[in-house]
Amino acid sequence: MKIMKTALTVLALLIISVPLPAEALISRAEAKRIWNKVAEPTALTALPFYIKDEETPNAWVTNGESVTVTTGLLNILDTEAELYAVFAHEAGHVRLNHMHKSASRGAGLSIAAAILGQLLGGDLAGTAVNVGANLVNSGWSREQEIEADDYSVELAAKNGEDPVGMYSAISKLAKVNNTQPSGFNSHPPDDRRLLHIKNKILELKPGARFPE
Repeated sequence: MKIMKTALTVLALLIISVPLPAEALISRAEAKRIWNKVAEPTALTALPFYIKDEETPNAWVTNGESVTVTTGLLNILDTEAELYAVFAHEAGHVRLNHMHKSASRGAGLSIAAAILGQLLGGDLAGTAVNVGANLVNSGWSREQEIEADDYSVELAAKNGEDPVGMYSAISKLAKVNNTQPSGFNSHPPDDRRLLHIKNKILELKPGARFPE
């Protein structure tokens, strides 16, 4: 009996000492609840909501038909205001019809690039045309990101949420994957983006306080 008790004690100590899987700072149930707080005022309750097991922190909408958030993002953001802001940003892409606009612009740009490439001729000219088209597409994407940021801040302020969540969320994401100035980046540089978000928040909430 004494030997059995000793063995059980050792087993218990081993179980305690083995690291358990880390819990996300924001649970799946909480994430779904926060998405619903965004979906209801934006009339997106019919949009499927998914949580993907992936370390990379990210959230996105797929063709305006579903929204996905990764567990990696839930491990970085630790306040409801931050996740609300990210979801509101994605809702902004849908409500501002960014997917359709991007597709239409992209089709027109592809046709123009093809015609210009034929007129100029040569591999080098064709490469230059493609590079130019990529720069234009990236510029459009950066504009849409800023528009979605503004939408997020405005939605939060309108519905009694904390608009500073957008600033805080981008600040945390910038520490993980910093976006530097480049014409080929689909997102604005973090410093400029944060300054724009801060100014937008102060327009709506002059007394807002921001994290250091």
